[in-house]
Amino acid sequence: MRPARLVLFLILLCVCVPLQAKPKRLIVLGKLTQATASSGGGSGWCLQLNPVIIVDGRQLSFLEIQTDHPQKLESLQDAFVQAKGTLITGDTADADGAPILKLSSVHSVKYNNPYKDKPKTSLWSSVANFFWTSPI
Repeated sequence: MRPARLVLFLILLCVCVPLQAKPKRLIVLGKLTQATASSGGGSGWCLQLNPVIIVDGRQLSFLEIQTDHPQKLESLQDAFVQAKGTLITGDTADADGAPILKLSSVHSVKYNNPYKDKPKTSLWSSVANFFWTSPI
């Protein structure tokens, strides 16, 4: 009887331990926007991610922001920012809605567009450059 109890205990332990999700610390980039609630319940903040991220097999393109000091975010409205915080999952976040990022810090960063400053080259200059640099 005791080995059966031990096996049952081990099975329950293996099933229950993974169910307790650890909070995920994230550092994300995106555009900070102010979102107004349609129910008239005030306004919140949203981060439109660039690039999008995948968390637990779910592609996220935006996160709701939870912070103790929302007035500090007003100066960063519509700016490209780097945000650090903890992703809230489980019972505290709505499964159908956007995930919530409990913000620990945020600051503005310069948007890095790799195609903006790239010099334009013609086809012939690319071909000439290929033969010039190849070890033939």
